[in-house]
Amino acid sequence: MEPYRFSLPIHQFDVQLLPLAARTIGSSAFKNAVIMHFVRQYLANGEHALVSVDDKEIHVISFPGNLDPHQFVQSLLQSGRIKEALPYLEAGVDTNPTDAEALYNLGIAYSELGRYEEAVMRLKKAVENDPRHGNAWVGIGVAYARLKRINDAMDALNKAIQLDPANGYAQRNIGGLLSMQEDHKSALPHLREAFHQLPNDPQANYGLAKCLERLGELQEADTLYVTLIERFPASPIAELAREGRTSIANQNLRSNGVAGFRPDAMMYILDALSTFEKLGPKRRQEIAVEIALKGQSGLDINDPDKKYSLKALPGEFSGLHLLAIMYAAFQQIDPTLDVGADFKAEYQHALKLQAGDA
Repeated sequence: MEPYRFSLPIHQFDVQLLPLAARTIGSSAFKNAVIMHFVRQYLANGEHALVSVDDKEIHVISFPGNLDPHQFVQSLLQSGRIKEALPYLEAGVDTNPTDAEALYNLGIAYSELGRYEEAVMRLKKAVENDPRHGNAWVGIGVAYARLKRINDAMDALNKAIQLDPANGYAQRNIGGLLSMQEDHKSALPHLREAFHQLPNDPQANYGLAKCLERLGELQEADTLYVTLIERFPASPIAELAREGRTSIANQNLRSNGVAGFRPDAMMYILDALSTFEKLGPKRRQEIAVEIALKGQSGLDINDPDKKYSLKALPGEFSGLHLLAIMYAAFQQIDPTLDVGADFKAEYQHALKLQAGDA
């Protein structure tokens, strides 16, 4: 059963139903008295009502006795129907203007809808009525961050952490802000705490992994990226994790070379160029596409003992070998494509060897 909604023009409301001191239309006393009039009227019939009053109309949302308004609105929010929930949230605040939880829910909804100034106003009202509402402080911090008011955001998030150091969302957001400012060392303890408190949150997992990568802790970062991809394969963050693994692999590739140059990759490229000459453009493209598809499942380019096979090319290949072949192929097909590796120096040297100039 759904709530019932209706609106009534103010001039049609009988002010004689209100106390004498509340009959001036537009006054705060009038608004409060109208709200209480409808709330009491529905309660008398075993129902709940949320009421709001603007300059022109009175808006009433009534709930049957077996339908809890809070649970109904929460169900809308949890299913992502924020715009649909907004009238209920606004009416809830008008009906209970000092209810910190109602103010918090409305503020978060405004923030998610991009109405950040309104979000801050409602969330500040929430903490005025409940100064220990840590999540409201987090909401203020997030809204300020979206407004690019970083210092205000940091102040609000620090307030949330002072109230509750175990608030994973506060820790995650302050860690993220510090990382955005390239202060990864300061961000790390916050992101570790967020990961500890929110082990099932993809953003907390990814934030810690990215911070570790920036700090050069590549092995731990890569382990977290692998876990993210396995646990949240359909999440957009899984793609970011794959990009993170590619970045780490490239760093490992360069660190294993001499002055950043990979002779082994160069020889693989040289051999690929020779193969492409013999097989022609069509077979070259088939090889490149097959490797690219295989790469979507992950190629281990750091383990030379792990081998892969192709339908388009006989033999067994290491992950690095396949990556070098794909790089060479796409340099000839479309050099603007990013294949997840930078073998520019190796490719240029292989071209010189092929031409007999080196």
